[in-house]
Amino acid sequence: MRTQEKTDGSEIGTEGRADTTPARPVRIAMMLVLALVLTWICGYWVRQAEIIVFAAQITEAVPSIPGVGVLVLLVAINPLIRRLPLVRRLSSGEIVVVYLLVTVATMMFGCGVGRYLIADISAPFYFTQTPGTPLDKLAPYIPAWLSPSDPVVHLWLHETSPTGQVPWNVWWLPIASWAGFFMLLGGTMLCLMLLMAETWIDHERLVFPLVRLPMEIMGVGTTRSFFHNPVTWAGIGLATLLNVIQIVRSVFFGAPSTAGLYINPDKHLVDYPWRALRPLGTRLRLEVIGLGYLVSTEVSFSIWFFCLFIKLQALGFAMAGYRRQEIPFAEEQGIGAYLVLGIVLLWKSRSAIQGAWRGLISGRAQGQENQSSLRWALLGVVVGIFGLVMFLTSAGMKLWLAGTYLAIILMVAIAYARIRAEAGAPMVWAFPSGQSHKVIVNFLGQGPVIGSKADLASPTIFTMMQIVSRGYFLSVSGYEIEGIRMGQQTGVNWRQISTTLLLGIGFGMIASFIFHLEPFYGWLGTAGPWGAQMSRHAYGDLLHAAQTPKPPDIPRILATSFGGLLIASLTGARSAWLSFPLHPIGYALACAYGGTIWGPFLVVWLLKSLILRYGGSQLYLKVLPGFLGLALGHFLTAGFIWGLLSSVLGGPFLRWHVWFA
Repeated sequence: MRTQEKTDGSEIGTEGRADTTPARPVRIAMMLVLALVLTWICGYWVRQAEIIVFAAQITEAVPSIPGVGVLVLLVAINPLIRRLPLVRRLSSGEIVVVYLLVTVATMMFGCGVGRYLIADISAPFYFTQTPGTPLDKLAPYIPAWLSPSDPVVHLWLHETSPTGQVPWNVWWLPIASWAGFFMLLGGTMLCLMLLMAETWIDHERLVFPLVRLPMEIMGVGTTRSFFHNPVTWAGIGLATLLNVIQIVRSVFFGAPSTAGLYINPDKHLVDYPWRALRPLGTRLRLEVIGLGYLVSTEVSFSIWFFCLFIKLQALGFAMAGYRRQEIPFAEEQGIGAYLVLGIVLLWKSRSAIQGAWRGLISGRAQGQENQSSLRWALLGVVVGIFGLVMFLTSAGMKLWLAGTYLAIILMVAIAYARIRAEAGAPMVWAFPSGQSHKVIVNFLGQGPVIGSKADLASPTIFTMMQIVSRGYFLSVSGYEIEGIRMGQQTGVNWRQISTTLLLGIGFGMIASFIFHLEPFYGWLGTAGPWGAQMSRHAYGDLLHAAQTPKPPDIPRILATSFGGLLIASLTGARSAWLSFPLHPIGYALACAYGGTIWGPFLVVWLLKSLILRYGGSQLYLKVLPGFLGLALGHFLTAGFIWGLLSSVLGGPFLRWHVWFA
C-alpha cells in the first residue's frame, strides 16, 4: 500500500497547525544563521557524547538526534513566538530549513565521516614503526593540502600535544580542501537527486517514510494534531517504557548494553553445516519498526525473505563442502545489485535528463520552475564530475581510476537515495560498505591499480579515498532527496533547499575538524580517532599488494555479477507482472545490511499485514500515528534524553551504550 500525501503549499489550518506559506528569502537567511548557531551548540554535545565519554552515537541515527531535537524544540516554542510583539511565528518551511541544516551538519561529525576522515589522512604519518608495513613509505605521496606533512603533528594528534593546543596553522589548508571536496561531491549528488525527483515524486509518487515523521510533527498535511492524538502518545509511551526497561537492566543488572531487543540464536548453530547460518542475530529496532510501517508490505516482505535467501545460500555452500567464511559473498552481491539498480534508475529518469539537456543546449527553461531546476541540475552534474575528477587527479590518482571510482560511488548514492525514498530504511550504513572501493580491485586485480612499484601515488590516494565508500557520507543523498520532497510540501524552493544542504555539508565538515582536533590534541591521549586501525590495515594491504599483487578475484566477480543479474531480473519481473511479490529493493538491502534488519522488517510486515487484512485502510490510518510515535519516542528517549544524561552525568550512565547503526 502506498499512502498519498498532500503536496501543495497551501495553508493547512488554524491554531496548532503548520503554516506552509512560501518562505521569504530574508526569513530563510535568518533561519540559516539560526541553524548554524544551533549546529555549533550541538557540536559540544556530540563531542561529549561520542568522543569523550563514548556513550551514545547520536549522529549515527537517521535522522540525526540533534536534528530531531531541534525540530521538536522549534515546534514546541513556535506558539510562544507568536505571542511576542512584532514577531511572526515560524512557518513549516522555515523550520524545515533549520532541521535539514542541523541534521546534515551534525551527520558530518559522525564516526563514518569526520572522525574516520581524520584517522584516514593521519595513519601513514603515525603508524611508521609497524613491523612489515612501514606506512611512512606512503606518507610522501599525500599532498600537504590533504594532510599535514609533519609526522610530529600526527604523533600529537594520537597522543596529545605537549601544550594541549591544536597546531591550526598546518591544519587549515587540509580542512578547507576536504570541506570543498565534500561540498563538491554532495553538490553533484544533489544535482542527481534533482534530476531524479520529477520521476520519483511526481510520477511514481514514492511514500518517503522518513519525511512523514517531521511532517506529522509540524502538522503539515494532517487533519489532526500529531501530539493531540492519544495513539501517538501510546507509541511514544511504549518506546519510552521499552527503553527504560533496557536501561535499568543494563545499568543495574549488567544486561547487554545495546538499544533494541537483541535476538541471537547463534549459540545453537555450532556444527556444520548449520554453523554457516551465523550470524543470525537481529535487533528489533523500534525506529525501523515505527517507520517501516509506512513501507509497502511487498518491500518489507522482500527484505526479510532475501535475508533468509542469502542465509540459505551459505547453508547450501556449506553442505556442498565449501567452508570459506565469506561465502556467499553477500556484500559483493550487494554492490552488484546497487550498481545495476543505480543504472536502472538513471534509465527510468531519462526523459527528465533529456529535457534538461535540451533546455541546457537551447538556453531556455520554458518558463517553468521545474524545467529551470532540471537544466541547472544537469549543468551541476557535469561541472561537479569534472571538479571531482580534477581534485582526485591533482591529488595523484590516475585519471581512469578516478573516473571509474567516481562513477561507482555515484551509482551507489542514487540507489541508496531510492531506498530511503521508497523503503525509508533509517540507517546511514544501508549500502555495501567499502565495496565501491573493493569492486575495482576484485574485477581488475591489484596490478592495474598499483601500477608502477616505484610510484605509489595513485594507489595511495585511492586507498585514502576509501573514506567515501567505507564511511557513510553517501547517505547524504537520502537527506537530499528527502529535503527536495520536504521543500515541495512546505513552500521552500529548490534553490533554498540546495543552499541549506550544501551549507550544512561545508559547515559541518569544518566544525567536525574543530570539535575533533581539540580533544585529541588536548586531553584524550592514546584514544586516537575512530577508524585508525581500519585505515592502518588498508594502507598496510597496499604495501603488501605492491610487492605481490593479487589477480582478479573470480568468486567475488561471480557474486557481484549474480547480484547485478538478480536485481535486473527482479526489475524485469515487476515490469512484466504487476502482482510479482518480490521487490528489488528488498534484495539490495538484504545484501548490504540484512544481517541486522531482517527481524524488525519481519515484525512490521506481520503487523501491517494483519492490520490491513482485518481492519483495512481505515484501521491502517488510525494506527499510523502510534507507529510514528514509536519511532519518535525511541529517538527522544534513547537518543536525546539518554544522550544528554550520559554526556553530563557519566558514571553508571555510561553502562548503557546506544548505537543507531
